[in-house]
Amino acid sequence: YVEQLRTVIPSPLPRAETSGDDHQMLRIVQWNLNCLCGVDGQTAQTATEILKIVERSTADILLFQEAPAGPAQSWWWEPWRSTFPAREMRRLETSLKRMGYTTQLRTECFSQTLLCTNLHVREFQHVQLDIQHAYRFRMEEERAAVRAVLHFGAKDDTSDDNVISVYATHFHHQNFTLGAESKQGVRQAEAKVLLQHVAEASVGPVLVATDFNQARRRDYDAEEWAVIAKGVFSVGEPEDDGVAELFEEAGFRCAYDMAKKRNWPVSKAPPFTHWTGTTVDYPYIRSSAKRRVGVDGVYIVNSGVSDHLPIVTDITFTPITQL
Repeated sequence: YVEQLRTVIPSPLPRAETSGDDHQMLRIVQWNLNCLCGVDGQTAQTATEILKIVERSTADILLFQEAPAGPAQSWWWEPWRSTFPAREMRRLETSLKRMGYTTQLRTECFSQTLLCTNLHVREFQHVQLDIQHAYRFRMEEERAAVRAVLHFGAKDDTSDDNVISVYATHFHHQNFTLGAESKQGVRQAEAKVLLQHVAEASVGPVLVATDFNQARRRDYDAEEWAVIAKGVFSVGEPEDDGVAELFEEAGFRCAYDMAKKRNWPVSKAPPFTHWTGTTVDYPYIRSSAKRRVGVDGVYIVNSGVSDHLPIVTDITFTPITQL
């Protein structure tokens, strides 16, 4: 994994572009931190490199999966229970506040996602994803989301023209289905709950950028996919959990499919975002009736802090002219 980082993933991160006369821009960083326990889950990390990447990114929104408040509890899984550096998590939170990320919201579940932003929060709401589905009682832990409506316009603007609904979440690593039932498992059930909430409660454009725990077949050639399919089958996971399809049916598009700029050579998903050599972390966006969302650029960042890589996405908002 470390050798892949050195040879495949570029180090430079382009500067964020500024908003123009005909559009506005936001920069998002998403990153599964693996509880600050390193690539192997048993090597405690400091907050230093994370803070350096955040500072260099000048992002508006940070979405950190597996960023529990702690301290570690007796029922946590090993080796994370013994490794989790609670003091460094406090240092990360405190340092981010000093950098201007004064809003910090966590999902209400064990595998917590942390949303940090320097934008004004109009409202936020917690959403439980595993309340009602057939696999709930087989799960050792449940997942959740928090939706924040963020305002990026002028301070005196009280309209809904310059807002975005951001969902911080993390889809489950266990799907509990294979074969003909692959698309009827935990992750699809979680996605349905989240997308129903989007349909009923979202304001403005919508962003869901997280660890989906599933690679997309379209991002690989046949030979690559044969290796991936064998690997996921060996751990009881499906080749397709149906979540990407659900998001597209709900009007979302993946940033990888629409970015104008990338820091990898081909026009598809990154070479990998996870230590397994697969891409499982995705930013999905949906336009609103008033704002068309585009993707100016999406970038992966070289880091050995976690078993996932940080992803930086620059999204633009262009007013839709009403005829």
